[in-house]
Amino acid sequence: MINVPRWLTLGLVTSFALFAIVFGLVVVVSKPEVVQPAIGLALFATAFTMCVFAPQNAAPSHRRAGFIAIVGLLLPILGSAALNPSTDSFSNGAWYVSGVVCLVVELLLRHRQRLAWLVLTGLVVQTLVWAGPWGLLHFGIIATILMVAVVTVSAWAIGVTGAEISRHVESERQAATWRAAQEAFHAERQVRLGTTALVAAPMLRAISDKRGRLTAEDRAECRLLEQTIRDEIRGRQLLSREIREQVMLHRRRGAVVQVNDDGGLDDLDPIDLERLLGQVATAITGLTSDRIIIRTAPGDSPTAITVAAMSVDPVAVALGLDGEDDQVDLWLELPRAVAPEPTLHDAVSITTP
Repeated sequence: MINVPRWLTLGLVTSFALFAIVFGLVVVVSKPEVVQPAIGLALFATAFTMCVFAPQNAAPSHRRAGFIAIVGLLLPILGSAALNPSTDSFSNGAWYVSGVVCLVVELLLRHRQRLAWLVLTGLVVQTLVWAGPWGLLHFGIIATILMVAVVTVSAWAIGVTGAEISRHVESERQAATWRAAQEAFHAERQVRLGTTALVAAPMLRAISDKRGRLTAEDRAECRLLEQTIRDEIRGRQLLSREIREQVMLHRRRGAVVQVNDDGGLDDLDPIDLERLLGQVATAITGLTSDRIIIRTAPGDSPTAITVAAMSVDPVAVALGLDGEDDQVDLWLELPRAVAPEPTLHDAVSITTP
């Protein structure tokens, strides 16, 4: 969004207001017999002071904006009381025109467009009634209208341009995010493909050398290789060197091992991830279970990784029963955050009689 510096607009309007005040003082001093210009000058100074000391970048309250608009409507009546529409002109004492312009610009800057145009319309109507159509040119009203119109159009153009720039910046940000995600996806894909090729290359060469005539041991090794490749695809961040070694040992003894990473570790700190993977490798070391499941929890869960190890009930197998409830050997939920160390305040003191 394009924002004109507050000090610039405030400085310009304040300079114009000081010019109007000085001009008005000259008129008041030169024509002391007429009190209306002095009253108008006091009202204008009060209204402009309210504008200057109002909160920045905020529309004034309805009461304050209404007072400023009333002062803007009264200024032409009070200021013109000391002038003769037939012989005088803007340079002879029409200071109120500059005052009205200041109030109109302030209302426009404070997003009170309707009141601003109402005040300007009041100036035009008062001039037409008081000095006739020729007074619009003689007292600089046409130039005032053009000035306010330029300010309004400029503010609208700056707003439209700022909105377009903001939209363009947001589009660029989304495009950059999308490109980063795509690059990360392709980079991870290349890593997975490279790991898969490295793991599968020896067996593929063996199959080629034996022209497809594989022994039972070779077929069993191919099944282990297929499961390893599946782990590389579905395991993602759940795989470390220790976990890969333990998973392969369990599969070689005949256990079924599943490793599933559903994205619950994507936002985890690398140090915490390394700690969790070390705990998983330690937990599954030495297990004799028939089935081991390692998977991540959802990203909003306090649990990061769940490890479950189950064994088939030997009694049910001996009796030929289809047991649905396996024996649970291990159920481990690793928290996402590290538990705080106990403090002296949390310690429990045990005294012996």
